[in-house]
Amino acid sequence: MAIDSIRLLTDSAAQLWPRLIGYGPIDALLNSSCYDEWLTIAARSADLTHADQQLLRRDYRRMCNLIDEIETLVRSRSRAIELVQARIAEEDSGLRIQDSGVAD
Repeated sequence: MAIDSIRLLTDSAAQLWPRLIGYGPIDALLNSSCYDEWLTIAARSADLTHADQQLLRRDYRRMCNLIDEIETLVRSRSRAIELVQARIAEEDSGLRIQDSGVAD
């Protein structure tokens, strides 16, 4: 049985994505060269404690690493991001089906 590395990585990124974009647009995350730059853009309206900032820093680094690893496997950054977004859409549609009472 083979391990689907891309699926594992996209699943992990899909879990982080909603938390990070809750602080600002995803473009800011993907185009920032460092955490401090992203935090300045993303959280300027949020009142974050030091602990919150540390959690965000960890999640930011993890997301960047996941996107980099996916990019290495698929040889395209835009494709890596598309895969993560597709995984999020799958999860969202699954939640909507469950919420409506329809079984998978």
